[in-house]
Amino acid sequence: MPGFFTGFVTFLFAAIIIYLSYLCSKYLGKGLVRGSSSRYMRMLDQMMVGQNRTLVIVQAGERYLLLGVGPDRISTLAELSEEDLIPLGEEAGEPAMDFSRLLSRIGHKKDGSEDKRWRG
Repeated sequence: MPGFFTGFVTFLFAAIIIYLSYLCSKYLGKGLVRGSSSRYMRMLDQMMVGQNRTLVIVQAGERYLLLGVGPDRISTLAELSEEDLIPLGEEAGEPAMDFSRLLSRIGHKKDGSEDKRWRG
């Protein structure tokens, strides 16, 4: 019986640690975005294209800039118009999936029930 109790306590602590790390990343991430706010600029989107390499779309006033961000420099790759900014996931009929929806989807598959919203 002591082996069962030790296993249960270990599982419980692991679950608590995972849940707390999820909460910390959720709220700290929001705080970092709020802390970097500006009155005249905002980052609309970003995409990792390699290790330490990112493409970023920034709105500065009425201008939209596509920037290449690397470890040593930031380069302006193109100036975009508002018509160039097309949400690709929504246009193709694919809703953006957040972490909680992904977990619920995985949970439905393990239960044997299927979520019909995700059927192709």
